[in-house]
Amino acid sequence: MLGAGADYAMGQESPNASAARITFDIPSQALTSALESYGATARREVLYDARLATGRRSSEVRGVFAPTEALQILLDGTGLVGRLTSENALVVVPSSPAAGQPTTPDVDARKGDPVIRARYYAQVQERVRDAFCRDSLLRPGRYRIAVQFWIAPTGSVQQTRLLSKTGDARVDSAIETTLRGLRIKETPPQGISQPLTMVVAPRPPEQTRDCAGIDAIRTSGEAN
Repeated sequence: MLGAGADYAMGQESPNASAARITFDIPSQALTSALESYGATARREVLYDARLATGRRSSEVRGVFAPTEALQILLDGTGLVGRLTSENALVVVPSSPAAGQPTTPDVDARKGDPVIRARYYAQVQERVRDAFCRDSLLRPGRYRIAVQFWIAPTGSVQQTRLLSKTGDARVDSAIETTLRGLRIKETPPQGISQPLTMVVAPRPPEQTRDCAGIDAIRTSGEAN
C-alpha cells in the first residue's frame, strides 16, 4: 500500500523495485483524473497537493513503459515531477518552488523545496500505511480509493473527503474514521497547499509486503 523511507530521485528505481514494463493508455486530461488512472495502471500509490493539480492537464501516455518513465511523460509540461518514497509509492511535487507557488516574504523559500515536501509526504504515507495495516478491514491490497484530506497546523488530519469509493460502505466509513484525527509526527511545512490527495491502488499484498513492518512488531510483541 503506502510506502515510507528515503527519497529516490525521479527516474531511479530502488534495487528491489520491479523493472517490469506496463501498457499505459491514458489520454491527455485533467491532471487529477490522469494521476488516478496512472496509480491504478501502475499499481502505485500517489500523494500530491490537490491545488497543484488543479487547472493542469496531463500529457498523453500510450504505449509500453516502465512506471517511472510513464509518469515523466504524463507530467511533461506541468512543472511537476514525481519522487519515489518507496518501491511502490510516490509523491508529485513542483520541479522548483516557483512551479508550485510564488515565494513571498512570509513563506520561507527553503520550506517550498520539493525535496522537503517529498520527505514530509513520505511521513504522511508511512503514518497512513501503519494506521491502515493495524485495521484488518483496511489492510491494503483489496481495494482502490482516492481520498482528500486536510492536515491542521498541529499535525492532525482534521477533514476528509472521498473522491471515489471502494464499493464497500464499511471500508469507506472506516477509511474516513481512521484518517480523521490521525496525527502526523511533524507539522506541515510552510508552502504546502491543501488538501492532499491520495490514490490507493489494489496490489497483491504477498508481493508488496506493505504491512510487513506492522506484522513484525506484532509478532515480536506476541513472542515477548
